[in-house]
Amino acid sequence: MKAIIFYGTECDIKTAWIPWISKELSKNDIDCIVPRLPTPTNQSYKSWSEIANNIEFCDDDVVVGWSTGGIFSLRYLFEHKIIVKKLILISSFNNYVGNVPYVDNINKDFFMKDESVASNVAKEIVCIKSDNDPFITQGALNSFAKNLSAKLVSIKNGGHFNKSSGYESFPFLLKEILK
Repeated sequence: MKAIIFYGTECDIKTAWIPWISKELSKNDIDCIVPRLPTPTNQSYKSWSEIANNIEFCDDDVVVGWSTGGIFSLRYLFEHKIIVKKLILISSFNNYVGNVPYVDNINKDFFMKDESVASNVAKEIVCIKSDNDPFITQGALNSFAKNLSAKLVSIKNGGHFNKSSGYESFPFLLKEILK
């Protein structure tokens, strides 16, 4: 088993909880792959897919998608007919335009017509959201999980699970990966 993490727009391998989770997974003898995705410059579904094409996915892997990385990972697994053990989607959405126009414009390239067709890409899908996400509405977060028939976990005051929301570590996510 390995964990593969796809972050969102304007993030990188050093953003928020990513270095912490990588270190914690290593302590548990789990490889953690966090591909270097171009964002926001050159961010597109195609450019991210070309990078993901270099990853060998296995049926016992856990894939984590955060924000835009959520719809990317879902669509990528679906289009490449990959089925993994678990897909964990954090603050994830589809077909949602929020309140940051230039980010919304970039994100549109990742959207699927209907995410429900991809509900079989993992043996288990878990959607983690916050009750106070400043970027994605509760309706968009809830409908994304519902359309995937996913287990939905709501964390109080988690914001967008970024550094400004206090997420330099993410113990709940670690537990979900290790389950």
